[in-house]
Amino acid sequence: MLFSLLAGCASVQNNMLSLFGRDDKIDITLPVVKDVKTINDVKSVGFEWEKIDDTASINGFVLYRVEKDGSAKRVATIKNPLATHYYDNGLLPQTSYSYQVSTLGKNGLVSPRSPIVHIKTSFIDPIESVFASDEYAKEVKIIWSPHPNPSISRYIIQRQDSKGVFLNIGVVKNRLYVEYFDKNLEDGKDYKYRVIAESFEGAKSLPSAIAVGRTKAQPPAITGLKASNDLAKKIQLQWDKSPQNDVVKYRIYRSDSLKSHFNLIGETKNPAYTDKIESDGVARFYKVVPVDSAGIEGDLPLGAVKGASLPPPPTPVIIKGVIENAQAIIEWQPINDDRVKSYAVYRYEGSFSSRPLRFGDITKTQFVDKEMTNGKKYRYRVVSVDANGLESAPSKEVELLINR
Repeated sequence: MLFSLLAGCASVQNNMLSLFGRDDKIDITLPVVKDVKTINDVKSVGFEWEKIDDTASINGFVLYRVEKDGSAKRVATIKNPLATHYYDNGLLPQTSYSYQVSTLGKNGLVSPRSPIVHIKTSFIDPIESVFASDEYAKEVKIIWSPHPNPSISRYIIQRQDSKGVFLNIGVVKNRLYVEYFDKNLEDGKDYKYRVIAESFEGAKSLPSAIAVGRTKAQPPAITGLKASNDLAKKIQLQWDKSPQNDVVKYRIYRSDSLKSHFNLIGETKNPAYTDKIESDGVARFYKVVPVDSAGIEGDLPLGAVKGASLPPPPTPVIIKGVIENAQAIIEWQPINDDRVKSYAVYRYEGSFSSRPLRFGDITKTQFVDKEMTNGKKYRYRVVSVDANGLESAPSKEVELLINR
């Protein structure tokens, strides 16, 4: 209908019509392009039209892209009246476009445009057979089938974030290189991936199917942890062997209290550990975590097990300290405790900083000192001794003097 209206007007339409391009004037006497054919690619489209037999009045052709609002944008000017082919590139994949072609007169005017041609750009097929691993420590290996399209130059690997958005995490720059390692991940966590192929022109394929990978989980917490409280100068730890076959060792953490920081004190391949303690009756708190062959350590437990070194035996109570017949006689109360195997008496001459003389292996509750010097003061203390050789705290002192 529009073309009929134009046919009834003057041969040259001087006013500008936005439908034909904002700055293009129409000459209806110029030959009109007919039968425009297209071939579509991912980011470009090729055009072919019938040859113009009468080229005496034209210098070439104008290619228009019709916008959504109906206006036309001049895409290209082909300055060859014999041309029958051209292209438009830089398009978006899977997107609809509309085009028209006009002849370009030697007078600088254009013919009425050809009928609108509607096209839709194509797409690159998605990558097939994407796989993500589930057995590696702190990383996931993604592999896929090579894309069959030889125009592919690289692959883009994407991972889904916590908001469900897929973000680029890496690029592989060869069509035949089909693996990627996503590293420094959390233990025992699922990750979702997809891969996109990209051509040398920068055209991207549809995303692949989502592949779910998982990092190796931490070893399970140990069970049955026990700590001794009846061993001299040490605390013995024991626990159940880990049911996970690739657990290769255990790490032992210790603290002086439940609220203090737990420090690593050792490792062992066996489900037992001995902590040597210098003091008697000292309590410690312990946590044990398994470590697998990949070096993944289990979580530090919230709770802890308390152990203690053997406390010293009971302290004797002296009930008698006298001089009889120029001899010192020391007596103490018997201790009704199976731990006590004997007693020892320490004799001091001078200050307590001096080295005392020890009389050991006393099985009775009396000690007689026959080796005394007249006029010299002696001080005595008594300790009990258990089977491990642990001594109790010393008794109160007794001071004796011989004056003849």
